[in-house]
Amino acid sequence: MAFPAPLARPRSRPSAPAPQAPLARWWREPWWARATLGAIVGAFVVLTCWNLSRGGDFSFYEASARSMSQSWRALLFGAFDPAATVTLDKLSGFAVPQALSIRLFGMSISAIALPQVIEGVVTVVACSVIGLRLAGRGAGLVAALAAASTPIFVSMFAHPMEDGLLTMSLAVAVVWWQRAVLTARWWPLLLAAAFIGVGFQAKMMSAWFVLPALAVGTLVAAGGLRRGLARAGVLTGAAVAASLAWITVIALVPAGSRPYVDGSTDDDVFAMVFGYNGLNRLVPGAVPGAVGSSGSSGGLSSTVSAVLHALAPHAVTAGDASSSIAKLLELPLVTQIGWLYPAAIAGAALGLWRLRARRGRRSSPARRHGFVTVLTLVVWLVTAASVLSATHVPHTAYTAALGVPLALLTAVAWAEGMRLLRSPRRLERLTLPAIALVQGAWWAVLLAEARLPAVLSVPALAIGAAGLVIGTSAALRPAVGRGKSGQRRLAPAALAAALLCLPIATSLQVLDDARDGSGGDAYVGVTGRGGHPDETFTLSAPAPWGGSPHQTPAVSQMVALAQAHGGGDDGSALLVTDSWALSAQIIGATGADVLTDGGYSGHVPVFTVAQLEGMVRSGRARLLAVADGAPESDPVRHVATGDGCRELGAWDFGSHAEGGDVGKVSGATLYACGGAGDAPVDFSQ
Repeated sequence: MAFPAPLARPRSRPSAPAPQAPLARWWREPWWARATLGAIVGAFVVLTCWNLSRGGDFSFYEASARSMSQSWRALLFGAFDPAATVTLDKLSGFAVPQALSIRLFGMSISAIALPQVIEGVVTVVACSVIGLRLAGRGAGLVAALAAASTPIFVSMFAHPMEDGLLTMSLAVAVVWWQRAVLTARWWPLLLAAAFIGVGFQAKMMSAWFVLPALAVGTLVAAGGLRRGLARAGVLTGAAVAASLAWITVIALVPAGSRPYVDGSTDDDVFAMVFGYNGLNRLVPGAVPGAVGSSGSSGGLSSTVSAVLHALAPHAVTAGDASSSIAKLLELPLVTQIGWLYPAAIAGAALGLWRLRARRGRRSSPARRHGFVTVLTLVVWLVTAASVLSATHVPHTAYTAALGVPLALLTAVAWAEGMRLLRSPRRLERLTLPAIALVQGAWWAVLLAEARLPAVLSVPALAIGAAGLVIGTSAALRPAVGRGKSGQRRLAPAALAAALLCLPIATSLQVLDDARDGSGGDAYVGVTGRGGHPDETFTLSAPAPWGGSPHQTPAVSQMVALAQAHGGGDDGSALLVTDSWALSAQIIGATGADVLTDGGYSGHVPVFTVAQLEGMVRSGRARLLAVADGAPESDPVRHVATGDGCRELGAWDFGSHAEGGDVGKVSGATLYACGGAGDAPVDFSQ
């Protein structure tokens, strides 16, 4: 690979430094390269915005984004409701851009999703910068196109999901880390750590997937053990500090001055982050205080059960991506992320082999940078794949953790293959065509299950075959200098097309809104959960802006009745409920002040019976909605069905053909406890 020369490392002696080559930057590249990158980014924006107003969010997080847009206090603590009585069940960094977008543009589906489109653009450009610095403009363009055509990226960045900010943050972190390696300066290393911290606010411990890779790369790049350990230690420490800074602030705020922390049974943000959303998913009960934890470590039997559950085969369905250890090779995950597996593996092998083959010689700074970057990408990919393989993956968007290293290693395979295309040895010249051929065989396996419509797959395969023929023909001809024949001029683009034609065709399915995913389950193609029953592909009309959160008929009736009985008057809450599935729809559609007990799991003690009775006496809460099937111990049900409250109406959500997340409860009953015209309730009797 033709690695660009980095800036020279500063000398420790006072002698004049060696001349420094500037870092590669896109604005220094030829106009056609910049125009090509712009076209790639533009096409990505078109795909992600095609259904932007139709791709509603998971209502739980949609409601939180609206709540955070209405109250600076709710934004500060990442609250679920406008009154900021309970937080989300995870850190809310991903929802901050959504809330600010709603505040700027008003409430709409597109306003919630727009920040993710921007995060996707930044991710694609970041991949292009890493590829440019690693192996030149061609590798940068291939990396950008590979990222822009990764199916899970095209769906995920078009919907409001926490994985968008996470993916962008880690890609940008690698950009700054790469600059730190090239310049041997400290400040880019600290910026890389800061962006890992931003990723942590988006999706917590998932942001640390990249940390072992950057630490290893920093250690190897330093040129000495002592210096390497120091730089790797600073990077790791700064990343952990940036990650934990915000939750430390939350923990220091007195409980009475902030919302209750969802995901925990004792109002502990660390239990929510590292237990409910972390270690307890591997070993039940590992972190006491988290929802689902018994308060103990779980013991050996829990550990063994968790490991056996992770290793056992399970049926795979969209929206529940199973716990099979081979899940990344199975549906539905493999068709969202796995099209480039062979090319990425080849890029890792070729990049590391070429650079290690000359370790006995004096290597150039560019060669050292190339080796370190490829090694870092490999460690990142292996770390993310290992964790995802060993744990339960409830949503396809989790596989986005593999997207950036896969795209970049594919660019390495292309760049190394193009270098070998100039080799005097025929077998070496055939390396890249051989990679494309192996990848084609892998695609044949995927196409048997992917249900890609013929209108997309046939042209893509034709383009790929043509690219393979052109590349193979160029490889079979002896290289003369750099080669000026027409075939050699076409070979770079032809072989890039042969590597990427099927992922591009797969991603184009989002132009049919029935083949696009949602904020709850990002997915490209036919999932088996609806959409087209066959391989019919229908071009949908573009819908880049607008869309309103859905409120079903039964919920609308309940809201109207609550308002008629004083809900929301004089600073009171519209109602109090024990089901987020009900309150989320109301908050998302109306922005009303709805208080929710139980949190996302239904087991979080946000309110006690005494607190609810106090709110009723003070007039803060006049209406209570109890979900069907609520247990006797439920505080909302206890107060609503007690003396002083009366039933106003009941709704069967199924009978109204209710859609969305409200269907998670079969129905609800509304009670009035001191509504308009009623005397205050005395619970002491």
